[in-house]
Amino acid sequence: MKALGRNPFDMKTYHTESLPQMLKSPRYVVLKAVDDETGEFAGFCQWALIGFPPDEMPVLEGRIQPPEKPTTASTQKSEKDQSEKDEPASTEQGAPEPEDDPIKRLETLTSGDLDAWQKEVMPEGTKCLIVVGLSVSPKFQRRGIGSALLRWGTSICDQKGVFAWVHSSEPAWRAYEKAGFQVIRSLDVDLDEYAPCSPPNEGPDAKWGHYVFRYMKYFGSKN
Repeated sequence: MKALGRNPFDMKTYHTESLPQMLKSPRYVVLKAVDDETGEFAGFCQWALIGFPPDEMPVLEGRIQPPEKPTTASTQKSEKDQSEKDEPASTEQGAPEPEDDPIKRLETLTSGDLDAWQKEVMPEGTKCLIVVGLSVSPKFQRRGIGSALLRWGTSICDQKGVFAWVHSSEPAWRAYEKAGFQVIRSLDVDLDEYAPCSPPNEGPDAKWGHYVFRYMKYFGSKN
């Protein structure tokens, strides 16, 4: 629905612009799943690692690990701030918009709620993982690919005794629950309060309904 605003949000453009920087950062890991037989792209998962000293960062085959200074409280805060900037829901920004744009008001609501969550769950010195994004091609869904991509990060949580969190969309939260994430709190939004028009191709009386954003955590086995 955010594409209906005066400054429409384009998810494809967001990923095109943000993914190259994530691939270069030692604090982000982007996992790709491919079909063993055809080599066809099946899905991907983006992880952020917060507060980990260099010697505890996972080493991925084929990836050059750039030199990094020892982690301090100040660098941990910088990493957390950078992660907050890179979160999809908190970076959907553009030119200032009039306050009467309902989509802008919706973005202000969701971004503000996410910012409050991050301050609560990641105070200075926190060590954790974040699921920045998870996507599986429809052709490959219900084959355990999403679970396998999530298992990479949850296994680190189990080994290190740290937690992971995700700001889950409405369609994805069951997949996270299946992987061991627990709903901590949620934001229930009545989309019809912000929608500038009815859902496309569904008639003038159609409703958008409610959309629930869920804040979920995975607690490592050592916690």
